[in-house]
Amino acid sequence: MDQYSGTRQKSQRRPRTPDGKFETDYSNSQKRLRSIRLTDEAWEKLYEIGDKNHITRSEVIEIFTRGGELS
Repeated sequence: MDQYSGTRQKSQRRPRTPDGKFETDYSNSQKRLRSIRLTDEAWEKLYEIGDKNHITRSEVIEIFTRGGELS
């Protein structure tokens, strides 16, 4: 596993368009690169939640902020 990656391997969860691009997860909302500062403890907790749910750290944040629930 890459120490900077939120996943062990690439997920096949998201389908691709005919031209090879990923289909969007949230209708017409495109994701953009953002920057946030977190403590090491928060970063590791995001990893643990994501690993348990087989998703990336960014998906954990996306689901949480949209009011979803994770185990």
